[in-house]
Amino acid sequence: MKPREVKPEDRRVFLQVVEGLLRHGVGERVTPRLRERLRQVGLDLDRPLLPAYPVSQWMYCLHIILEEVYPGVPREEGFRLLAAHHVEGYGQTLVGRAMMRLLRLLGPKRTVRQMVQALRGGDNYTEVRLKELEPGLWEMWMNSVLDMPGYAEALFVSFLRASGAVEPHAAIVRREEEGTVYVLRWKER
Repeated sequence: MKPREVKPEDRRVFLQVVEGLLRHGVGERVTPRLRERLRQVGLDLDRPLLPAYPVSQWMYCLHIILEEVYPGVPREEGFRLLAAHHVEGYGQTLVGRAMMRLLRLLGPKRTVRQMVQALRGGDNYTEVRLKELEPGLWEMWMNSVLDMPGYAEALFVSFLRASGAVEPHAAIVRREEEGTVYVLRWKER
């Protein structure tokens, strides 16, 4: 499969990602202050959401959401909570509902493989490579380096948990110039 070559300034996050978090995941916790702060950076929740948003804008929005929804919570813990709510909210979107039902049917191993498509479907740039190290233990490379400690790991754990994985875990193994390597594991039944 040929990698998608998208310049950083052309990277976009699609509607279902934004909708999943803001309309469903955070939902009632969107205060007037949060709504105004997001509007000031170009994400107006009082208008129909755009089909896509620049990644740089979305990352900035995530930091604003973290500050407003989880004030006083340590940064990594806040990003983990945000990611878990993001998956819950995404599961309430049209695309997300279908995907969550599918994950339950697939089980953990096939869910890891399916995460490649799920991650690619949320934006126009994500590339993922997987390597099974042993049953219930996978290495995953993703072409992004996030300044959101715990966020990606919590996202992966939430997807695995939705698949029925027992004691799912995700951690960063190393960061590289062009991406991040994670280890995903769960107990085999």
